[in-house]
Order: sequence, then structure tokens, then C-alpha cells
Amino acid sequence: MPQPAAFHDLGTLRFDGGAALEPGSVDRVRAAVRDTGVRDLYVVVHGAHNDDAVGAAVDGAYRGMLAEAWQDAPGRAGMLGVRWPSLCFRDEDLPGVQRPDGAEAGRETLDDLVRQLPGHEAELTEIVALLRDRPDHETAFDDFGSQLRRLAEVPLQDPVAPFAADTEGEIMPQSDPLMLFEDTRTMCVEFAGALDDLRRAGDTRPARPARHEDGRKGPDASEEGTIAEVRVAGPRPARPLSERVARAGTVSSGGPLGERARTGHAELWNGAHELFRQVVRHMLRRRAGFIGELGLGPVLPGLAEDSEVRLHLVGHGLGARLAGFALRGLESGGADPVLLSSLTLLQAEMSHFAFADSLPQQVSGHGALWNLQRLVRGPLFCTFSHLDFHLGVLYPLSAQMIGDSADLTSIARKWGALGFDGVQGLDGPPPVCLDDMGKQDLRRMPYLNIDASELIRTADRPLSGHHDVVRPEIGQLLRRAAEVPGGAG
Repeated sequence: MPQPAAFHDLGTLRFDGGAALEPGSVDRVRAAVRDTGVRDLYVVVHGAHNDDAVGAAVDGAYRGMLAEAWQDAPGRAGMLGVRWPSLCFRDEDLPGVQRPDGAEAGRETLDDLVRQLPGHEAELTEIVALLRDRPDHETAFDDFGSQLRRLAEVPLQDPVAPFAADTEGEIMPQSDPLMLFEDTRTMCVEFAGALDDLRRAGDTRPARPARHEDGRKGPDASEEGTIAEVRVAGPRPARPLSERVARAGTVSSGGPLGERARTGHAELWNGAHELFRQVVRHMLRRRAGFIGELGLGPVLPGLAEDSEVRLHLVGHGLGARLAGFALRGLESGGADPVLLSSLTLLQAEMSHFAFADSLPQQVSGHGALWNLQRLVRGPLFCTFSHLDFHLGVLYPLSAQMIGDSADLTSIARKWGALGFDGVQGLDGPPPVCLDDMGKQDLRRMPYLNIDASELIRTADRPLSGHHDVVRPEIGQLLRRAAEVPGGAG
């Protein structure tokens, strides 16, 4: 008699840029659920879909992590991947993918960009040529900025346009990133300075939680935030990864005195490369929200029809924004409000106020996912790392919007990422470390911030460490999410 598979591979769901699903996908998955008898199905979303080979390799890494976590329960769990037109630059240390050398990485990244950002080949070719040739004249940065703006612009009537923001309901809604409208050379200086901050900091930052699970302050804890937030959501690190995100206001308020004059030609173009990456990620964050709400969310209920399978939605980075916005698609589709058995956001590339019921620095408004945690019957986990340089520095610098006048709060405070300091602006338990997960009663928690700083830490490149979530500890966390009885419903 054949033995049950240790872990089931249920293939992938494929969405195009218009949030349309490949025909027949839901029926195929539903049939596979019935045939395999899988009881716990992980729907895994990440952002590394440069091509089929890269997407399959990264999916395979996640599948291997989950299979290891479930090896003592053969046949019970399985994974379904989600493919969408997204990409990561080839120098980002993707799990399961060998990093190519510099020249090869550049060629492959251009091919990826042309493939996943159709209709922009002219702008992309010009941008890549400028980054390669690094011309030594001022107008080159003007040309570079013009091409970036052409690349990222969408008409107001484009259905993807409203998906740039993670908050809504403000008196003056914001959706256009400052980095596209500020003087381009100034932005190149800003990102060059951030990269220099990373190089100077090295790996000397302590990987310790800002607050322990029993509520005691950890080392070097900052009390920035409202009284309620500091009590329940925990403080931010006192010493940010870069002082430039600790200042109030925006980039236009000015960086360190004389920084522009001191930044050399090579450093400026290094900053330009990072500015380009962040503009691309802004475009992909916008697309992730669109596909999450209009694509993945509405089809999730159909995956569980005619079976008792429990759905566990997992998102990483850009994919975590897609997974989060899928909750909006569940609600608009009139789905059962307890459909999802768990939601895990790994190093989410979205605002830490996404779930907030109010915005501390605004007189009105709330998070784009406000009150949607009710659609998750079981645990809502959010991992964060105070040593994720991409989410701690580059994300808030790139997420600032034009017209921002919040000069009394820091850039990191207003534009901080969920994957850097966890869910903010919402009452809940204090954060815990991964090692303390076994001690938690998760049945009635609205969410749980999990400090993964000891695992996820940036080394010598801006996004090194950000993708480093394929670990046995994370696999066990995902299994724990599936084993919580009852949930918070």
C-alpha cells in the first residue's frame, strides 16, 4: 500500500498584471485538495518571480522549509504557490537561487525588468545605460530622473493608481512618492548616504529585541509613539540603522550639512542605482495591492469549497503586501469572515500602520487593512527585524509622499515598515522573540509581533538578510500557526 506523501505540492496560481487568474486554476487546486486529502494548505506569496526558473527555485525553498516542519505528520499539509508579475534584482540573495556576478546580474535584471514591466523597454534601456556608463555631467541626473518618472507614472484613471498607499481616509490622501518629484541628484545623495551608513555600521548592531515578552524594556529602547502604543506594541530601537530616518520632516528638510558637496561621482551613481531599485519596488508594491484585492482575495474561498481544508496565507516582503490586501478582496467578495485559518506576514514591505484604527500623526484616517484582521480565524503573525536595513532605512526613505508636512515626527515613525518594527497603532500584546513562541497562548490574540532580529540581519548589501526567512525556525512558526485551536474569532 503506497505511503502518503510527506508534504503535498499543489502547484501554483498564476495572475497576470490585470489580476486575472489562469483559467481552470481554482478547479485544479480544489481537485488536488480532494485527491490528496491535505488538511492544512499554505498559500505562499513572495516577490521573486523574475522568470519561471527563479519563481520555481524560491517556491522550492519555501516548500522544503515547510516539508521539514511537517515531516512527522505525513500527508497532512501542503503548499500552493502564487505567481504574479513581480521581480527582485538579481543581487538580492534570493533563497534557492545562486547569485550571479555583477555583469551577469545586470544583464539578467534588465531582461527581468523588460519582462515584468511591459511597455517600458525604452525607459528601462536608457536608465540601465546611464547606470552603466555613469556620465560625469549634471544633466545626466536630470535625464535619469525624467526616465524614472516616465517609468513609474500611471494615469489617474488606471485601476492600479489607488493602490500606492497603505493608509486611507486622510483629509489629504497621498499617493505620489517624494523620491520621484524631489531633485534627482538630491535623492541620489540621500540613497548614497544611506548605503554609506550601512557600510560604516557593518555588523556591529546588537540583534536584541526592543522589548521582552514579559513587558520589560530591552536594551536601548525608544519610547517614541503614543502612550498606548508603547505599552502594548513596544517601542522602536533607540538607535536607528541610519540617523537620516530619525530626523523629522522629509528629504527636502535637508540631510547632514554639506553632504551633497561631499558625495563623489561614484557614490552618486551608487545612490542612483538604489533609487532605481526603490522606484521599481514602489511600482511593484502598487501592483501587489491591486492583485491582492482584485485577484487573490476573491478566489481564496473557492480553494476550500467542498472540503474541510484549512487555508494559511503566508506572504514575504512584496508578497506580504499582496497577502494583506487579499483580505480586502475577501471582504468585498462577501466571503465567510472566518475563512482564513491563519495569516503570517514575513518581513512585510508595507506601512506599520496598515492595520491601525487611527493614525497617530493625523487628525483622520486609518490603515488600509483596518478591522480586516477579523477575517482571520486563527493567528495573525507579523515577523519583524530591527536589523533589516531595507525595511528600516530604504523603505521609509522611498515611501515618503509629496506634500508630507509631518515635521514633528521622524521619517521612520511616519513611514516605517511592518517588517521593521511590527504592527503599530493597534492595541495588542507586546512582541515576543521566536524562541518564546512555545510559551504563548495564541487563541485570543488579535495579532502577534514576532522579533526575528537574531535571524534576519543585513550584512554588506542593502537587501542581504531581508529574504533570509527560509529557516527551520520560520518553518516551525508556520506550523504553529496551523496548530492553534479555535483562533481569535
